[in-house]
Amino acid sequence: MDIIAKAIEAKLHSAGLNWIKLQSFHLSTKEKTITAELILEGEPLPVSVQAIYAITGDLIRIVAIETSKKWLTEAATLGLLRTEGTFPLPGGLVGKLLKFFL
Repeated sequence: MDIIAKAIEAKLHSAGLNWIKLQSFHLSTKEKTITAELILEGEPLPVSVQAIYAITGDLIRIVAIETSKKWLTEAATLGLLRTEGTFPLPGGLVGKLLKFFL
């Protein structure tokens, strides 16, 4: 799953979110869950994130998200509402690999 964690880190960096660092990442394809620990600049302790996802065609959809910080859960939920929780998987070989692993 290292390739997925690296893709997430690259996406965060390219989106200008370099104040978020991915400390740990675990993906359960059986349960369709993601668990991660994030280091947020300005926060004294890592923040835990749990999400449930679904794959539909070439889209990944975040069904539910919960974090160890209420404000972050609310912000993430609002952000997901703006995108309907869906994100396109990359094209080409990378996208095919991600679909295989997810």
